[in-house]
Amino acid sequence: MNIEDKKAWFGRLWQEEQLSEGLFVSVFDASLSHDFSLEFGKDNALIDFGFFLEGTFVNTVNSLARGPVEFENRAGEYGVGYVSEMNGSFHLPARRKTRVMHLHVLPSTLGEMLGWDLERVSPCLLKVLENKRNSAFVHHRRQTALVQAVANELFYSIKKRSDIKMYIEGKVLELLALALTDSPGMSAVPSVCPRLRDVLHAVREELEKNYASPPTLSEISAQYHMPIATVQAGFKTLFGMSVFAFVKEYRLQRAKLFFAEGNMNVSQVAWDIGYTNLSHFSAAYKKRFGVLPKAYLKSLREHLHTF
Repeated sequence: MNIEDKKAWFGRLWQEEQLSEGLFVSVFDASLSHDFSLEFGKDNALIDFGFFLEGTFVNTVNSLARGPVEFENRAGEYGVGYVSEMNGSFHLPARRKTRVMHLHVLPSTLGEMLGWDLERVSPCLLKVLENKRNSAFVHHRRQTALVQAVANELFYSIKKRSDIKMYIEGKVLELLALALTDSPGMSAVPSVCPRLRDVLHAVREELEKNYASPPTLSEISAQYHMPIATVQAGFKTLFGMSVFAFVKEYRLQRAKLFFAEGNMNVSQVAWDIGYTNLSHFSAAYKKRFGVLPKAYLKSLREHLHTF
């Protein structure tokens, strides 16, 4: 397969929508049967917010002032960047599910959105918004629990087209605001030793794969030859939440996806995601999303019937 064919094939795996003038969202959700690498080069006028929701992939950007920079993008992280003349490469591993979402916005559009809040953004981004020269930058950050939740809600809304455009646009604005907020919770990816980082990502992948019946902390500790306290502390440092909170959030997000697909009732969804007590599931769902699952499913079906 030549480069142009590879680009065309890979492009078909993305789902992209223009939400408004100068604002775009694109999602990628696939598990490839073979390793895939591609070199790219293009002129770029958009600021990119990339959210890595599942899986791992590596990309290299050659057009930064400090020379080629390699980024290992892992679930639970996100990047914000602007490079006017982009060139580099990326690599996706085989047989590993990858979920990625990008928000692309023109500097002029983001500037209008920010209004009086323009001075609250980082100096690097401010240079882009003010159209100054040599303003290329890439920042890599850890997702907070709130960023993860909103990003996943938006991702599944785009994938399933289950929500009205106004809701999707509102979620995009919420996610942009969270990503631009300069707070201690939005610090750079924390410094964790490479071995521990690899172990924690392996743990996360196992939890995502077996979310209905996840391994206990004792089982994780034994499997990876690591004290429970180290697993707990490292997981919270790297992903912004405890192992228990991560599993709970992942289950509830899966439940919301299953409801959007419309093939199961509340009891079936609860059982599928690992809840054996329907009352406990209903309470957890209402606490997370502000509505009982039965009422949410009913509203979805009425919405689909209306349209």
